[in-house]
Amino acid sequence: MAQDAVAKERTNQKRSLETQKKILDAAEELFAEFGFYGTSLRDIHALSGVRVSLSYYHFGSKEAVLQAVVDRRAEEHMQDMLGSLRHSLTIYAHNPLPLDVLIEAYVRPCLERHSCYGAGWKNYIRLLGHLASESASSKNKAQFFKYNSVNQGFIDEFKRSLPNLGEAEIYWGFYFLQTALLNILLDTRIVDNQSGGQCNSGAIDQVIEQMQRFFGKGFGDSRYQDP
Repeated sequence: MAQDAVAKERTNQKRSLETQKKILDAAEELFAEFGFYGTSLRDIHALSGVRVSLSYYHFGSKEAVLQAVVDRRAEEHMQDMLGSLRHSLTIYAHNPLPLDVLIEAYVRPCLERHSCYGAGWKNYIRLLGHLASESASSKNKAQFFKYNSVNQGFIDEFKRSLPNLGEAEIYWGFYFLQTALLNILLDTRIVDNQSGGQCNSGAIDQVIEQMQRFFGKGFGDSRYQDP
């Protein structure tokens, strides 16, 4: 009898986890496409095939669903970004990084998660773009601000690499870099359309090269200045 009870409990736990995954996968896809405010719990359940009552049972609210969506991937993603920075610092013996190396260390992990890790990661990265674009007063902004410590780690390295720039200039420059990256990750394909196909915002190496060139000039890197 005891063994039967244990087996039943394990089966129930497995079903519960499967149900939660269906809800989170559907929410992630819809949040990525329509944003938090453009998605309802009924939309999530229509896509997931799970009853609305089960979402309230497992999560309680749409805000809690969003938090769970972010929580299941954020730590892995942040460690990936920090790992990229640590790898570059190791190569350069922890000396200040060349600006192009630092820019690539920041943007490549996001671009690769978006393009090379499957639909789930693509949706999650697009969701970050939506969260970033919400107003500062939005309570959902806290989910995006989880990345503050990672971003600050990169900002500190920009300060080391650009000792002649004022702190405010570095914060502004990093903000513009981050905003450009998030816009690309939203899959707006604006530059693809405007350029008539000359530019491909889905080509990782092309994106990185152009960001290095553009922000290299913006930050005053002599290698990217006009002769």
